[in-house]
Amino acid sequence: MIHVSPAKARPRPVLLHISSDYPNPLRTPTTNAVERLVDRLTDYDQVVVSLQRIDNPRRTYWRDLGMVDGRRLIAHGYFAPPFGIGMLACQARLALRIRRFLKSEAIRPDIVHSHRFTFEGIAAWMVARASRAALFFSVRGEVEGKVFSTKPTYRPLFRRMARDATRIFYVSAWFRQRFEAVTGVDPGRTRLLPNIVFNTRPDIPVTQPQKRIVCAMTLTAIDKKGLPELLNAFARVAPGMPGVVLDIVGDGPEAARARVRGLIEDNGLAGRAFLRGPRDHHELLADFGQVLAMAMPSHNETFGMVFPEALFAGAPILYTRATGIDGYLDGLDVGVAVEPGNVESIAEGLVRLVEDNARYRQNIRDAAPTLFERFDPALNLARYRADVERLTDAAAAGAS
Repeated sequence: MIHVSPAKARPRPVLLHISSDYPNPLRTPTTNAVERLVDRLTDYDQVVVSLQRIDNPRRTYWRDLGMVDGRRLIAHGYFAPPFGIGMLACQARLALRIRRFLKSEAIRPDIVHSHRFTFEGIAAWMVARASRAALFFSVRGEVEGKVFSTKPTYRPLFRRMARDATRIFYVSAWFRQRFEAVTGVDPGRTRLLPNIVFNTRPDIPVTQPQKRIVCAMTLTAIDKKGLPELLNAFARVAPGMPGVVLDIVGDGPEAARARVRGLIEDNGLAGRAFLRGPRDHHELLADFGQVLAMAMPSHNETFGMVFPEALFAGAPILYTRATGIDGYLDGLDVGVAVEPGNVESIAEGLVRLVEDNARYRQNIRDAAPTLFERFDPALNLARYRADVERLTDAAAAGAS
């Protein structure tokens, strides 16, 4: 009898994530958008280098935190001057530090995923080239736009990075056109990858709202979120919307809370606008279904997870053009897009959302399958995994 040995199991793909927006115990608080993605890629071996820029070279740190939530986590505070001064040299030094770590630990990544294109994207490109790994980029419009504007001499490098990338994911759908214009990237190697929200569903019921508009935000970003313009606009239209109030949900330092209270007073909105403070996330998602609309006319917003969260709760949204969630809602009439910083445009948007609220809520219900297809984490993760599998299958075929 001839005994056939079972085929050797293929090793799990190794993903190296490099991100300045990944929480770790040593850094200042940051968004958990990247963490939500990494949390769901449990079928791979993952290494995360969580970065924080430090402007004092004597305060830098490299801390190997070991296995945390199923992945190897490195906290690294690296030196770099502000405003992107010496960006290329700083990123080359960062790449060298990461490469030395990989070599010392005998880690050979199959894929290097940088969760920004600029800044650490340069280091990730260098690491991927040195390790002959595939290269993924996530594009976040806020930071990429600033660098594209202030660093025109880097454009040849950015074009080369985009050319070398295996896959480019737009977190900011609104930034796609400008990214393509600057980098000349092949659109066939790009696709959308929205931040993960927890309340997606294929059926969204129409709820009966209370006479409330809500703005949910962190109070450390009052101006970026467009709160002064929102309050000014609401003050203009509030007399024509009897009983409608504006709730501001969020937390921040006392100075920020005092400023919000001052803005409410300055706009004559006592009794019509309220600072409600922080709210548990699950409570906030439930409350979204009870409000007339979620309004946040932000400036230069990368994505804004609060927008799809409100939509999947059944509430129409007021958002700004060419930023935030813009680009994900093409062909859908589920909210009002306004001009950032334009008080008159914001005021008109608020009136439309209140006066035509029932139609917008019905539109959301009708658009639920499309919204689900665009934002559902399982569907987007399946596409991500398909990209990984194609790469590892091709690598295995080449090796054999």
